Amino acid sequence: MTRSDGATVVAAPALWPAWGVAIVLGFVLGCNDPGADVPNEPAPTTAAEIPRIPNLNELDPGFATAVRDALSVVDRDPSNGAAVGALGRLYQAHRYVDLARRCYERAEELDPSSPDWPYYLGFLAAGRGAHDEAARRFERALELRPSYWAARVRLGNALLAAGDAGGAETAFRAVRAAAPGTPWGELGLGKAARRQGRPEAAAQHLRTALALDPAHRETRYLLAMTERQLGNPESAERLLADLAGAEVSSLDDPMLEAVFELVRDTQTMIRTANQRLAEGDYVAAERLYREVLRLDPDSYDAHLNVGVLHGLADRNREAAEALERAVEIDPNRADAYTLLTIAYIKTGRAEEGLRQLERALEIDPDHPRAREILNSLGGNQAPPG
Repeated sequence: MTRSDGATVVAAPALWPAWGVAIVLGFVLGCNDPGADVPNEPAPTTAAEIPRIPNLNELDPGFATAVRDALSVVDRDPSNGAAVGALGRLYQAHRYVDLARRCYERAEELDPSSPDWPYYLGFLAAGRGAHDEAARRFERALELRPSYWAARVRLGNALLAAGDAGGAETAFRAVRAAAPGTPWGELGLGKAARRQGRPEAAAQHLRTALALDPAHRETRYLLAMTERQLGNPESAERLLADLAGAEVSSLDDPMLEAVFELVRDTQTMIRTANQRLAEGDYVAAERLYREVLRLDPDSYDAHLNVGVLHGLADRNREAAEALERAVEIDPNRADAYTLLTIAYIKTGRAEEGLRQLERALEIDPDHPRAREILNSLGGNQAPPG
């Protein structure tokens, strides 16, 4: 229709229930790749108390079951440091870092001879920028297990971040002696030399590190920057030209891998949330999608489906925000553009909505929901650009 000022207004089709859930049902059958927020972590308690997540039934069922199982072991014997620490690993794997830290602190009190707990505490301290504390924690872990050279790598990096290049150099020399076939000692020595203003020594160490692992991205980049500093721009450009194909090599770190192994598969969580949505349990679905986004903020599917939920609740501005984020993450999938069409039209942004519909049909001319919207708007072709 046309307003009195001559502007064209496109009527908002009432299609959220009809096709929003239908898109999700497609994910229920085969996922390609929330009202209430996840509850906040509780305020710190005394070290002797075991930290718990309230309302576990609001979280992913698989994670909730794992936490309940771990807590049952702890509750049977609260003095079991290994059990308390295992609960901490589970919390850390799912980014409840404050709960994990408190578990590790309690585990260290109960089991002071284990290197695991100071090691994990060091890792968490480094993650929040407490580099002096991280260094102390890693030093304690190494006192208990001197052969764990991954801790020396992390100690060196923590000392560098804390401004102690000399201490870092000592740590990285120990790494080189303990793991001579890996690039980590030479890489660390190169970083320490750069920090000390010794580019020639840095380049020598970094060249050796690159020879040990030619695909190592950090080594290649730092060596390129050092070559520039030394007046070798051609060498620097060659190194940078191959940077895109380089890899982010992982440190051989069994302690940390024990945490990563506990991470719940977010795609399984999404499929569970999609099923809840298809069943009409919107509250449970949204909580699960929020949990996915806490673990993986760049999940296209979770942002998309949060947008669907907001649309079903007629919270169209929030729907648009979620769907815009989905488009940012993956601009080559038609579903988010299709959903954005409705969100924009319902918030008075008809022209922008039509552009989203056009984009959806450019990506997939036969997209059933996009065609349905187009037909509801009285058109048989994609709208003009």
